[in-house]
Order: sequence, then C-alpha cells, then structure tokens
Amino acid sequence: MRFHHKTLFQTTQAPSRMIFGHILALLTMIVWGATFSSTKTLLEDFLASEILLFRFFVAFLFLLLLRPKALEFRGIKAEILLVLCGLSGGCLYFLLENIALYFTTASNASVLVSINPIFTGILGFLLLKKPLSRYFLWGFLLASVGIVFVIFRGEFSVTLSPLGDMLCLLAGVVWSFYTIILDKVFILFKGQSHLLITRKVFFYGIIFTLPFAIFGTFERGDFPLHRFVEIPNLLNLLFLGFVASALCYLSWNATMKILGIYKASAYIYTIPLFGVLSAVLSLGETLDSYIIIGGILILLGLVLSQK
Repeated sequence: MRFHHKTLFQTTQAPSRMIFGHILALLTMIVWGATFSSTKTLLEDFLASEILLFRFFVAFLFLLLLRPKALEFRGIKAEILLVLCGLSGGCLYFLLENIALYFTTASNASVLVSINPIFTGILGFLLLKKPLSRYFLWGFLLASVGIVFVIFRGEFSVTLSPLGDMLCLLAGVVWSFYTIILDKVFILFKGQSHLLITRKVFFYGIIFTLPFAIFGTFERGDFPLHRFVEIPNLLNLLFLGFVASALCYLSWNATMKILGIYKASAYIYTIPLFGVLSAVLSLGETLDSYIIIGGILILLGLVLSQK
C-alpha cells in the first residue's frame, strides 16, 4: 500500500483515511506497550545492545524479503537525514531505553513515553515555528495526570534512580528529534514506499548498534548460544523484531503520514496504559482502581488534544 504524501503538519484527510490512521496508531501502541515486559525479561540473559541488534536484524530481513527493491537515492541531504533517523529512532532511543531498565524500574522507564509528545511539540515550535493549540496543551496536561495514576498507582514515594531516569529523559528527547527528522524524510522521498524508507532506517540502525554489541560481547567475555534456543527468549526476540519493530515501524510511519506528528504523538500517552495491561496479563499484576481511573484520563486527554 502506498500513501500519497502530505506534510505531517497538514492533516486534512478523508474521514475514512483518518479513521484508518487512528486504528493503526492504537494497534501500534498496544504492541509497543507490551515491549517493556518483553525487554525486561530478555535483559536477564541478553545485553541491551544484543537485544536491539537482533531486533533490528530480524526486522530488516523481513522488510527485505517483503520488498527487495532498493530505496531511490535522492541526494546527499536526503541520505544524511536517513542516517540521522537510523541513529536517533533506530539506535539511540531504544539503546537508551534498554540500558535505563538496568538502573530503574519498568514503571519509571515507562514515564519516558509520556514526555515524547511534549518534546515533539516544543521542538516543532522552536525549530519549525508550529503553534500549539490550547486544546492540545490541556489534553497533554489531562493525559499526564492519567499517566501518574497508571504508573504510580497512588504510591508516590517511588525510589528514583538518577542515572536511569536521566537516560529515560534523554531517550524521550532523541525520539522527538527522530519524529521531526522523519517529517523531512517524507518530504524528500515523496512518492517512495514508506516500507523502503523504514527498511533503510533499520539498516542504519544496525550499523550504529553493531559497535555497541561487539564491545559488550568483548567486555563480557563470551557469547552463549543456548540463550537463543530457549523458547521464552526466542518468542520475545521474535516479538520485538518481527512485530514490534518491522510491522509497527511500518504502521507508525503510516500513522504519522495520515494524522500528522502532533496527533500521532498524542497516542504515545496510551503506551503506559497498555504496558500495565500487558503486565497484568503476562505477569499477573493486579488491576486496581488507579489503573482504571488513569486509563480514562489518558483517553480523555487524547480526545481533547485532537480538537
């Protein structure tokens, strides 16, 4: 499927197309919400860089088999932007997120997803002079309150890890830069398949991640292969690589092209909700009133921010 390009800040679309964009965004957030539990589990046997490298390698191979055609070269400027996308959204964001999980709790790490739209809005205002509506700002505020309910569940004495939290904060900034850069990529690659663009981003993501993985392996001193044949590890790796990376990068890029980066980024507020629900289903955590109230506030904030 090929989408005719409109700049991401221009969101005048047919109603059916907009509905499709919202559905894509919601499905993507459900999957990404489940990645925290999956990654946390894998960190018991794998390095953060190993998880990321395998994840992107699986995604790249799938997209290559899906469409072997190469992305058209459109000049050095366009290629540099693709490199920056691979460095930011392809490598640094997930590497920082994975490393942060070593030093802070999964709940604290989940907070980072809530600041991505805020940084995206600020960067859009500072770099692109795009104004923010009062509905957008109030929607973010309401959703932020909901996120506090979902993550902290009424227990506000969470022990903070300065290193882990700083890495999460930095990851949020990096993802916002990726979102802004990707907007420019779509403009320069007008008419090109978003699948080919995504695969090129993964390619550069692998290139940037490989040195971290090699260094980590040498630092540890071994590379046990039995980890890959253990069923839980294999399933989690395939989930992260095939579903959360290959399929969801395609759906996320398509979502931003349809809805625009502000409306699409607002959906990131729902990731903590789906992350908690995933933990309830997979880890047996208790679903309490704070999660329910927080979820309602998040959805209300999302609706308000779309006005």
